[in-house]
Amino acid sequence: MSLTAVKMTEEVWLTCLTHALSTETEEIMGLLLGDIQPSKNGSVTALIWCALPQPRSDRRKDRVETNPEQLTAASAHAEISFYIIMYIT
Repeated sequence: MSLTAVKMTEEVWLTCLTHALSTETEEIMGLLLGDIQPSKNGSVTALIWCALPQPRSDRRKDRVETNPEQLTAASAHAEISFYIIMYIT
């Protein structure tokens, strides 16, 4: 089973684009939250519904790191969002 398509909201696309353009001389890191949707024909689509840009904690050019507290907060956001989506659907 391999990923055949990715769908994302306009808000997610603009968040990623803004993050990339605001740091155009540096590598960036962020988290995308979403779901996987398999279809009957065997294709798999990723449905991205949230983007969480992560600021760099290390400013060296050869490092792209974020601090653990930010990753923990992003993980909590993902869990809360997942439960909200499950409740709504």
